[in-house]
Amino acid sequence: MTNADWEQTLLQAIDDSADELLELAGLLIRTPSENPDGDCTQVAGVIADHLQDVGVSSELLDAGQGRVSVLAHRGESAEGERHLVFAGHHDVVPVGDTSRWSFPPFAGDVVDGWLRGRGASDMKAGLAGLIHVFGLIHRLNVPLAGRISLLSVPDEETGGRLGADWALDQGVLDGATGGVIAEPAERTHPTIGQKGSNWFRLTIQGRPGHGSLQPLHGTSANLLGARAILALQRLWEMTPDQPAELRQLVADSKTYAEEREGYGPGIGDVFDHVTINVGTIHGGTSTNVVADTCVIEFDTRVPIGLSREQVLARVREILDEEGIPAEIEPLGFTSEPNWTAPTDPVVETLVGALRDLADPDAQGVLQWASSDARTFRSHGIPVLQYGPADLHTIHGFDERARADDVVLAAKVYALTALRYLGTTH
Repeated sequence: MTNADWEQTLLQAIDDSADELLELAGLLIRTPSENPDGDCTQVAGVIADHLQDVGVSSELLDAGQGRVSVLAHRGESAEGERHLVFAGHHDVVPVGDTSRWSFPPFAGDVVDGWLRGRGASDMKAGLAGLIHVFGLIHRLNVPLAGRISLLSVPDEETGGRLGADWALDQGVLDGATGGVIAEPAERTHPTIGQKGSNWFRLTIQGRPGHGSLQPLHGTSANLLGARAILALQRLWEMTPDQPAELRQLVADSKTYAEEREGYGPGIGDVFDHVTINVGTIHGGTSTNVVADTCVIEFDTRVPIGLSREQVLARVREILDEEGIPAEIEPLGFTSEPNWTAPTDPVVETLVGALRDLADPDAQGVLQWASSDARTFRSHGIPVLQYGPADLHTIHGFDERARADDVVLAAKVYALTALRYLGTTH
């Protein structure tokens, strides 16, 4: 059989087994894996059991604290051959107030064409697609040239280091040449790059005194904190020095965000500016005491063309200009802006498959959030992200994804594997 024959065989197999795919997605949704607290022992076991049922051997990688990953390989990659990774995470954010859901948060069913429940979009439906296609490749004995691996990890939603970071540090994917992560994406726009993440905590010290004597006595750390918050809005004015080869990608991503994401005109500016979110503020000990300490946590995101250190240096500079002494402490998600070139073979292959299956104008774009993609890229593995999603329900109530898009994503994964690795006969 030619590669084209295998494409038709695998696409038909996905159509014929669409119900199995959706049932697997539903099973993953019905298996709780909220993070926090992040214990993914049960869902990792479900994935490993499913793989065993379809004849695929897998390995459980236990990093402790319930952070269990699932790893499977098929084929070997000789020197010079390609090694493709199917990757995803099986933890989900908490469901929140269940009374505000219009259906059970762990429904895992399909109603009116929608797969419903926490993780339907982020990202158990996409993960099910990767697992299902990996199983079909095994069952059909597709003679792929090169190696294909499947890695499903925990600890992504809270930015923990016991998921992708830990697994890749063990060397389990050494030699991989490209990867597909089933993170949610718009139907025809996989994401190929993301802004850097730069969270930090400011601790500002004041001088306590009796509240009735303010502002004549004592130095309020809370007032200094308020001034710092306002002054640091100037981070938005920083100008990135974008690489020339990425300027068109940034421009296209801005257009996409405004025309396809639904946020409206102006939202695309996030791609070439530092964004500043004031997350939490804690200060003072009592209403009638001048605050001696104020602690503020910021989430800033760094565009391509700037670095975390440049942003932190500007933070220090602004605080010095304002005469606000403060301790600066990095925390939480930290990463530099990262991307995979639009011309990388794994990007061109998946985008080409998507153009053939869904939309001739499909194109890779940037995202403003962070994900495990940063970890793969830091280990030298070029990746892009594509998964079924109703983007406006991610991390919210009534999370869902179109069932048809779950099947489409599986077909995109299948063609990507066949075209990226090729077949031996």
